[in-house]
Amino acid sequence: MLNFNMKLFSERYRYVNPSKVIIREDITLPIQNAICSCYDALPETFHNSAISVYLYFNQYTDLECHIWTYFLNKREGEFREKNYIVATPFIEDKSEPWYRKLDLVEFTIQYLRALDHRCDKRYYVSNAFIGRLNSEFNRLNFAYRVVDDKIVEITSEEEIKAVETALAGPDTQIRLHLCSALELYAKRPEGDYRNSIKESISAVEAYCRERTGKNTLGDAINELKNRGVVLHPILNDSLTKLYAYTNQPDTGVRHSLMDDSGGYTPGADEALFMLVACSAFINYLRKK
Repeated sequence: MLNFNMKLFSERYRYVNPSKVIIREDITLPIQNAICSCYDALPETFHNSAISVYLYFNQYTDLECHIWTYFLNKREGEFREKNYIVATPFIEDKSEPWYRKLDLVEFTIQYLRALDHRCDKRYYVSNAFIGRLNSEFNRLNFAYRVVDDKIVEITSEEEIKAVETALAGPDTQIRLHLCSALELYAKRPEGDYRNSIKESISAVEAYCRERTGKNTLGDAINELKNRGVVLHPILNDSLTKLYAYTNQPDTGVRHSLMDDSGGYTPGADEALFMLVACSAFINYLRKK
């Protein structure tokens, strides 16, 4: 009897597409829902503010009217008659491009900032909206953050390409470690960032073992030098310190920590940096 339960090629070799893990130039359904939830929370945020003007007027309706009139460029009188909710339907509209949806988010931030500036110098509402957006973008591996009231890309196409290039190499062990690093980074509901970092640096070690027969990065660099592959001293020093970072007891990357109370806890930013840096280093050495 034929076995149809065996794992297929992509499952056996744990191929992972970085573009599906680090989301850019797209708004997936989970990200769309998260943005809409940020809008859903705004009425309560207005209500929770200690500023009385937010309680006496329907500020959220005014926001929707502002979006209707000045972002969608529709007649204000029509809005007043219908009392529309327009922000979340626009975000959910499949016909609208992803960047226009981020335009709306920026437009909303500008409005909330101006409103807080007039009414509440604590910037309570705008900061709460931005804080929730950034938290959700981070949680869902969205390659954008709100910085200085603008949405900026924090992971470029070149960085994603570096990971994809490293994954495309012929070395099975390197590919397995990098796939594991990606999977751990993308783990839900929260990434396993310590072990993602460990897998990223393990990919470098795997390359070094295959290329030089040495087990550690330092020994491998020395062996490469003996073979005529010379790294610039500053680059050499940077890579050595990067490797040393993963071996610090307080990070828990190479040393078990029972909990997060006694040491430094690596986060998503560190895990992504290490994934990109280690991939780029492997690509660099392959060309040497």
